[in-house]
Amino acid sequence: MSEASGKLALPQVLEGVGAQLSSSLQDLRRLENACLQACVGENVTYLQDFDRITQVLGQLAQCCEQLSHESGVREVQVQRSIVDRLTLSEVRQRLLAGAIQVSPEAGEIEFF
Repeated sequence: MSEASGKLALPQVLEGVGAQLSSSLQDLRRLENACLQACVGENVTYLQDFDRITQVLGQLAQCCEQLSHESGVREVQVQRSIVDRLTLSEVRQRLLAGAIQVSPEAGEIEFF
């Protein structure tokens, strides 16, 4: 990370996105289990969308992880403003690896 230039290394961004996707995938699996338990004995075919979403999140996380290790992206820098525009502070902190605190003006949304 180059704070002075206001840029982030693309591999760092990809790793952060991949980590967030993996975390969201775990949350989705817990939610799916809770929904399945709540719908015992009922027609749960409408919950099959969980499978599709789970597959997409898993594939995106794997793609980000693999891309972050590609030699062609190691020297690529992206504008920090791309990360600053993210509205969820959890995602933004993962992408920045906790190195920089972003001001609340960047679009904080707190749920709790």
